[in-house]
Amino acid sequence: MIRLLRALCFVTLPLLVLGIAACAPEPPPSPVVALAVTADGFVGNEACAPCHAAEFKSHKDSRHMQTLLPPSRQALGKLSPPSGPIPGGGRVLWDPMNLVLEMPEEGMGGSLNPYRIQLVFGSGKTGMTCVAPHQLGCIEMRMSYFPVDKKWRDTPGQEGTKRGIAGRIHSTDETARCINCHSVERPGTTMPPEPRFFGVGCESCHGPGGAHAQAMQKKDLSKGVLLTKLTGVGGAALNDACGKCHRTAASVENLDAVAKASTQRFQPYGLSLSACFKKSADKLTCVTCHSPHADASTDTKGYEKTCLSCHTAPQQKACPVNPKEKCVSCHMPTRKVFPGTDFPIAMADHFIRIYRDAKPAR
Repeated sequence: MIRLLRALCFVTLPLLVLGIAACAPEPPPSPVVALAVTADGFVGNEACAPCHAAEFKSHKDSRHMQTLLPPSRQALGKLSPPSGPIPGGGRVLWDPMNLVLEMPEEGMGGSLNPYRIQLVFGSGKTGMTCVAPHQLGCIEMRMSYFPVDKKWRDTPGQEGTKRGIAGRIHSTDETARCINCHSVERPGTTMPPEPRFFGVGCESCHGPGGAHAQAMQKKDLSKGVLLTKLTGVGGAALNDACGKCHRTAASVENLDAVAKASTQRFQPYGLSLSACFKKSADKLTCVTCHSPHADASTDTKGYEKTCLSCHTAPQQKACPVNPKEKCVSCHMPTRKVFPGTDFPIAMADHFIRIYRDAKPAR
């Protein structure tokens, strides 16, 4: 009898549980968040998070996302310049929590003119340049702050600017071009852009995502609402996408000799000159070595592994000097970004080539 009761329990109890579960009401569907899509179809990074959580999380804290910041203590945090003097006669103020730079002006008898900063360009990895509004566009302040060593230096390109001038004036079009490389690129960008578009966001590379996000909320998987797909597009096309801001061969062509030699500063341009790219059958790209959703790695071994994936293949010659390591230090030496200055910025030369006696042999 006991065995019979046990058997009945094993059979009937699971059936009873399943029956109760079948009668229970279904959980309510996840609420559909209203998306604020702009007239030109942009929506901001937050709309990407529900479906692309890993990429969103990785990219959210990257330096690309910090390339444009509001001039508040809250936004700048530990990157905030301290109150006090600026070399050349200027001064930093916080009024009360927003950044103000007082700068000397010609014809003012030595008094300082206050400039309420509207945008701060730069992630703080090296320099951060402040911009104030101007009737013609903006003023790029003559001095830039370097949180790395807590120093003010001449803004790159303004080394010869008179001390009695606040900074370089840029037209509305020039201002828009600067903003579009430090925020989501949108037609008709004004200063400042909407805060949700600050930084190099998802739509900087994948295009306006409003229609796509709305379609995904409706479970519409039609091909007409997919974003720009960058996998499999070819090395030249993908490098040109990065080169919109980091410079391509075409964008450097009409610049001066110093710019044309800056293959460490303009990485897609430098890579396009290398034999590695030219012999890769259009496969070598920026993302071959760098994750597009995270900061550039400092793991040299990881880069060397990528080099060796080609240069140990049967059809490729291995390096006769060192076929196992030091690929980057030998063939991509670090060079100062602004030679002849004290800017503490150096980058790997992306014109990958052979060096002999510290000089390129090709």
